[in-house]
Amino acid sequence: MKNNKALSQEMKNMNAEQLLVAVSNLRHELFQLRLKVTTGHVKSFASDQRMLKSAIARGLTYLNQKSQA
Repeated sequence: MKNNKALSQEMKNMNAEQLLVAVSNLRHELFQLRLKVTTGHVKSFASDQRMLKSAIARGLTYLNQKSQA
């Protein structure tokens, strides 16, 4: 997982189709993280979850901006 600034900059330069794929991948990562929590194989769930959720929201925001433009 990339840091927030790098991911945000990368998302700004994506087109709508690429953003949909990126958001889908981030949602899958979040699902995998939740799965790891149930099995007990994760150390920093809260910070990783927060970062993934904000990245998903950022991607959806960019997607909405591109669709309105």
